[in-house]
Amino acid sequence: MSGPLAGPQGSFGPGLGDPDTLHRRQVVLVAAVRVERAPDESFAPGPLERRWRVGRPNEVVSDAARRSSYTSPQLVPLLWAPDVRWHKRYEEEAVSPAGFQLSAIELIRLGAPTEAALTDMDTPAAANGVVLLHGVLPAVRPADLPKALQFCASIDVHHRQGEQRHWVAQQLPRGCRIAETEREMVHGVLVTARRELSTFHEGLDLSAAEQWLWKMLYATEYPPPREAGEELRELRLRLPNAIQGVAGARGLSLVGTSVDPNPEQPPNYQYYDASGFHLATLQSDALALACLQRIVLDAFGQEVARMGEHEPLRRKVGQLERDLLVFRRSYWAADFGRQAVCTAIMRNFQRGCGLPEALQSLVSDLGELSRQVQAAETETTNAILGLLAAIGLPLATGLAIWQGLPQADVASLYRTLGITCLVTVLLTSSFPGLRRLFVTLFRRRRRQR
Repeated sequence: MSGPLAGPQGSFGPGLGDPDTLHRRQVVLVAAVRVERAPDESFAPGPLERRWRVGRPNEVVSDAARRSSYTSPQLVPLLWAPDVRWHKRYEEEAVSPAGFQLSAIELIRLGAPTEAALTDMDTPAAANGVVLLHGVLPAVRPADLPKALQFCASIDVHHRQGEQRHWVAQQLPRGCRIAETEREMVHGVLVTARRELSTFHEGLDLSAAEQWLWKMLYATEYPPPREAGEELRELRLRLPNAIQGVAGARGLSLVGTSVDPNPEQPPNYQYYDASGFHLATLQSDALALACLQRIVLDAFGQEVARMGEHEPLRRKVGQLERDLLVFRRSYWAADFGRQAVCTAIMRNFQRGCGLPEALQSLVSDLGELSRQVQAAETETTNAILGLLAAIGLPLATGLAIWQGLPQADVASLYRTLGITCLVTVLLTSSFPGLRRLFVTLFRRRRRQR
């Protein structure tokens, strides 16, 4: 093999060509989906239960109650409630065309208030939930693992004839489909080695662990650029000494820096079991929450863009402002409490995708639309008042004169009304301001139709 993954004379570096070099290749893939109804009975409600320290006195079972006690009760209706989350285990691993070995699947739908907000939009939202695929990357040579991750995460219909996308769609329950706009799944991956980590590229100012972090985060076979070190420092997560991690817009990359399994540890305990446990539970929850935030902001952005094409209606603008406020106080304000690493994963993803800027732009755009609505209503009010003044004043004066005539008969009334209409026309033609009021009033009526 030649190319960026090859070492001198086209050969791999030590350990990069041996598939048995790596011990863990755990991965969680997250994709945006459209959920039309709750899954069938093959999916159990609530999050997938994971166990750590099995058989020991301090065994941990990560159910909804345990996760909320470690984080925040605010996350329960967003991520773990039985009416927004379902899961399914696979007794026999299902293998995708890209070699991804699926062991479990989870489905998370937006909560009722946010779901109702997206349903009321004139522009249908591309997605209203996410699917989490838990499994293992294919047992390939370490040098090929970043490329294998790229194939597993890609669900582009034009990539390999869309085989991976079709396979993922088959795993979803009825009434659920992959979002049409989804092309690549967000990934969280944990890699550990049985011996010392191998180096992909010589001559780089990056350690072996840093090279693994970069290549697995971006799922690329190409060498890291010169600025990779600085970028990794910005994306770095605060983790124990034996593991390093970074998070960004593509997902989460975790790399073990010690031997796995460690012969110095007791047989019933492995250090990296905790890392795999956290990736499959709270850390994947952080990725899922960030993806849900992106789904909602994308839907709001499309709706605001559509509203900007026409004269906005006060009711629609006001409803959208209220819905955005509910989102800001629920999904956007949520964090993982004492689990600072999970909150950092979510924040890094937000920054990488530009979500804070998107939210601020939405607030500004809705404020501008609200200002336009108020200005338009003021113009309408002024036009009506001007219309009443232009017609009412001559009419009232004419009727008062008619009542004072010696012979206030029907013929004189018609003459008075004719004179009033003539005076109204002369006033309208003589004063440009009155003409603008008339034009504004009728033009707004035509637009609203």
